[in-house]
Amino acid sequence: MMTPWTIRRRSIAARAALCLLAGGFAPAFASSPVEVRSQPTGATGAATLRIEGDAVHLSLEETIALALERNLGLRVQRYGRERVRLGVEQAMGIYDFGLGASVSASSDESPAASNLDGADVQKQDRQLLSAGLSRLLPTGGTAQLAWSNSRLETNSQFFSINPSYNSGLDLSFSQPLLRNFGRDATEFGIRIAGLDSEMAREGFVEQIVATIASAENAYWNLVATRYRLEVAEESLSLAKQLHSDNQVRVDVGTLAPLELVQSEAGIATREEEIIRARGDIGDAEDALRYLLDLDEPRVWTLPLVPDTAPDVERFDFDVNQAIETAMASRPELAREQLGLQAREIEAAYQRAQTRPRLDLVASYGFNGVGGDVVIRDNQGNVVSRLDGGWDDALEQVTDADFPGWSVGLEFGLPIGNRTARARAAGAELAFEQGKVGFEELRQRIEAEVRIAARGLDIGAQQIESARVSERLAEKNLDAERRKYENGLSTSFQILQVEEDLAGARLRVVEAVTGYRRALVSYHRAIGRLLEHVGVTFAD
Repeated sequence: MMTPWTIRRRSIAARAALCLLAGGFAPAFASSPVEVRSQPTGATGAATLRIEGDAVHLSLEETIALALERNLGLRVQRYGRERVRLGVEQAMGIYDFGLGASVSASSDESPAASNLDGADVQKQDRQLLSAGLSRLLPTGGTAQLAWSNSRLETNSQFFSINPSYNSGLDLSFSQPLLRNFGRDATEFGIRIAGLDSEMAREGFVEQIVATIASAENAYWNLVATRYRLEVAEESLSLAKQLHSDNQVRVDVGTLAPLELVQSEAGIATREEEIIRARGDIGDAEDALRYLLDLDEPRVWTLPLVPDTAPDVERFDFDVNQAIETAMASRPELAREQLGLQAREIEAAYQRAQTRPRLDLVASYGFNGVGGDVVIRDNQGNVVSRLDGGWDDALEQVTDADFPGWSVGLEFGLPIGNRTARARAAGAELAFEQGKVGFEELRQRIEAEVRIAARGLDIGAQQIESARVSERLAEKNLDAERRKYENGLSTSFQILQVEEDLAGARLRVVEAVTGYRRALVSYHRAIGRLLEHVGVTFAD
């Protein structure tokens, strides 16, 4: 016949078993996937807190969604990602058209230094207006179209056109033939900026993965601490029941009063465990609040209640396939490959900078002159004047009456060229260093996959072992209780066996939550954590 104490103990054990062994592993996001965008936004809004009663209830799905939207570290990374992306647009600016214009006016008076000056005190008034449009070409050359206009008015009698208007339309072209020749050299900054942007993208994915892993691990840590409190409270309840039974036996004279001291000591010990467990829960809740940026004053005072049970079934995998997946999926490897590509481009560019400078320069244009034509006699007196103006100069230009051209080569080479040679050598060393670093990262990732896979195997074995230990501890307590009822055991031995049962139950929940953390580590190691939790990334 079972005593009330035995019935209560078995009821507690049944509830614990139902809590831990109820079902199999379910995907974290069984409903709709979460999309993470890289653009920085203002206030959060999509993910909301579920407050029921006097507690904040969180499922694992809600925890991850809140972390991806509200985590401050991830929000900081968004601004960095956007800044690097804007660097591509900045680098593309080398192909923007350059428009320039200038206007000026001047007046000079100077005493005559020769009879050819045409006046005792020569005076000249000038007005200048010019505009130009230039653009860099993919070949590295520069093309410029310039339009210039000037007006000159003087008191010199030797100027037959006064005031005179000069206009010119010139197309000039400068093309490097050795150093900085070609699209690779021209678009060096654009290519580097593009690779930097891609590296920042992969870095942002790394931050997303790290945020998910931290949030899920913090969630399971909270689950474990809350269950440790339940186990401690159940253990205290058993100790109190034992003390109550002892009190009855002492009162009827079938048990020595010393046994009451033992059971009272057991109660005090378990109350200390409850105090520690509650402190651990507070620490775990604060860690999760920080990750989720739950900074509202009310939320700090409400307990966090995890609703997702740590139910698991063994996850099957192939280590070799996992390593191949990691090599194709890890954002760290993708980022390192992009960095290696950038270093290779840098090395090629710096090698090209050691070449001599040889530039082709050419120009072609049209000129025109207009203004008032002054006719003078032999004594320099004005006989007649033919009116003219700037439209005469413009007509000559548009009619291409007076063309002009030039072509030439410009050469330059620093003696010794030590700066360019040192930069090229440094870039080569950086590239070789990058190759070694890439190999080191590849080997480290392979080791991480093997370690994570081993952790899954060990975690599954620990779950089975812990469950067996729990069942045996329950049987041991039942047997020890029967011995105690027959006077063959003591309160101290009963309390020791109860403590063994509590430890076995703790090992079960630690094994189960540890396995969930091991799953996170495994999917993170193979680069598939986003797919595992149902998160997509939009850049």
